[in-house]
Amino acid sequence: MIRTVTGDLDTIDGPILAHEHLQIDLCCQKGPEVVLGPADQEEVANDLVQAMSHGLQAVVDLSVFGSGRNAEVLRKISLQAQLPVICAAGFYWDPTPQIVLDSSVEFLRDRMIDDVTIGVDGSEIRAGIIKIGTDREISPAAEKLFIAAALASIATGAAVVTHTSAVAQAAWHVATLTAAGMDPSRILISHMGAARSVEDLITLGRSGVSMGIDKVGFIARRSNAELADLVAQACAVGLENQIILSSDVARRDRLLRRGGSSYSAVFVDFYPMLIERGVSQAKIDRMMCHNPHTLLHFVH
Repeated sequence: MIRTVTGDLDTIDGPILAHEHLQIDLCCQKGPEVVLGPADQEEVANDLVQAMSHGLQAVVDLSVFGSGRNAEVLRKISLQAQLPVICAAGFYWDPTPQIVLDSSVEFLRDRMIDDVTIGVDGSEIRAGIIKIGTDREISPAAEKLFIAAALASIATGAAVVTHTSAVAQAAWHVATLTAAGMDPSRILISHMGAARSVEDLITLGRSGVSMGIDKVGFIARRSNAELADLVAQACAVGLENQIILSSDVARRDRLLRRGGSSYSAVFVDFYPMLIERGVSQAKIDRMMCHNPHTLLHFVH
């Protein structure tokens, strides 16, 4: 079962963008005030339809409490685009909401369980995945939140996605979640496209977690060619079963009408680069279809 903002699905057959943001604009600031307006939501839906013409079958929105999450808007976008959208449970880390600082592990665990089983932010729209992360420094609040997320994952069957602010944080993420009882195969460590060597992916891959190469098209951080080199090298050593590709669109200026490649970047720009580097279509399908589908499927 995969839980979307419009209901549960038995399966999703085709490519999934597993790390996106459909309603926030981080161009200038972070926090709950960065929500896009109705006109932008129309633009986002149109961009998703364009990506669907290239094969997109579902998208995961990883905005959480404290970063502008609005499940009702996600449902509107999903219905408008006629595309399954998965919403995330969890709490932001940059800045950390006061509720996280003030609350116990048990309270945070139960809030995330409620998001998955009852509804997000007072709605009846349930989350289909759990998202947490660390700022530049790993704080005591982060440790509390990671333990709570692991316990919520175990209770609900939803997977956990983590945001890394630096590649070196990945080991702490894995150690903290697994120490709390999580199966590594239910963990996706994001932003590993920042790794400067495939050796970083090989080392992390030994733990059994999935790794997100999820900023395709965000060339201000790293060029698509560099990311394609990294993914090709990872596939050459057998890591295609643990890699998930996405574009992490979270800025208004990345939308199509603003000159960006938007949610189509992986399909239009990145697929050809991978094929040029000898990555087979079967391996691309593994990274875009099978791996995110397995992660999103609830485990009971």
